[in-house]
Amino acid sequence: MANELKYGQEASLLLKYKPSQHSRERATLCEIICGKVWRIVNVTLYRFSPSGARGWRRFLVRLFGGKVSGKSSLSRSAIIEFPWNFSIGEYSSIGDKSWVYALAKIQIGDKVCVGESVRLLTGTHDIMSTNFALIRKPVVIESGCWIATSATVFPGITVNEGAVVGACAVVTKDVEPWTVVAGNPAHFIKKRVIRDRE
Repeated sequence: MANELKYGQEASLLLKYKPSQHSRERATLCEIICGKVWRIVNVTLYRFSPSGARGWRRFLVRLFGGKVSGKSSLSRSAIIEFPWNFSIGEYSSIGDKSWVYALAKIQIGDKVCVGESVRLLTGTHDIMSTNFALIRKPVVIESGCWIATSATVFPGITVNEGAVVGACAVVTKDVEPWTVVAGNPAHFIKKRVIRDRE
């Protein structure tokens, strides 16, 4: 009897749960159209550019509203979505196969290394809402940081100046300046100290 009651309550909850499958409910028409055009550019003109054609890739991202320093480097295999929400500073780079999911602002400072297959995410969902509502929160990577291979940075996170995020780390809270974090979820490992070259 108790199991039947529990099943009935769960079935009632499931009837109320209607997750949206339509991007139009989650974005403006302009964002949808620009996003589709950019996707075509990203997988053609951007993706198949020569590896040394950094200026060309910067130009394409700027054409779609991105703020890209002339001294930055964007890998041709990186996926940058919604580039109008993306900015990157001087001497910073985005590595091969990285996913920059800029539903909200992604700001990358100067002298930042974003490694291979890194995921910078600004979108998530409200699991308590009946329509699985989209939540957008910005990501900030301050100057002097290194986000190592296959790390994931979640929405709403700030990686403060000089911090290092270890390979495969999952960052679920802000990272303090000049620290090293690693693991899933990412946790403090040690302070980062820059030594003079010997």
